[in-house]
Amino acid sequence: MVTHTRKTPGAGPLRPINPRGKTPEPVNQSAQSLQFRPLNLPVPIEVAEDRAERPVSVALPPTISNRSARFRWPTQESRSPTLAALAVTSINDIWQVDDEWWRERPISRRYYQITTQDDCRLTIYRDQLNAQWYWQKGG
Repeated sequence: MVTHTRKTPGAGPLRPINPRGKTPEPVNQSAQSLQFRPLNLPVPIEVAEDRAERPVSVALPPTISNRSARFRWPTQESRSPTLAALAVTSINDIWQVDDEWWRERPISRRYYQITTQDDCRLTIYRDQLNAQWYWQKGG
């Protein structure tokens, strides 16, 4: 097996690494033209909040919660599955991120690490600029 490396991003083509004296395989040219794609993009969610803008209950889209039976199957009145709201049983941590203030679209988010009634730990945030809630994957 041959892996590839670069000293620094944009420092030229990939060069093969030859582990344990094995014969290097040819470098795949398509690997050099790979484009980066963002990972763990935030997912819009519905959150009921109290007067202090803290989450009280959370409703995740069916694609997120399909590992459990947290959603109701569609009835004749609705065409897509909807979720029952999960009560927030505890807020484990809160932090604020204000960044990139110099850009056209600055970042101002208040993050919450929460535990829901089914003992699921989630990291969610409220975008302070548009008052929308999001689930941050991987947190």
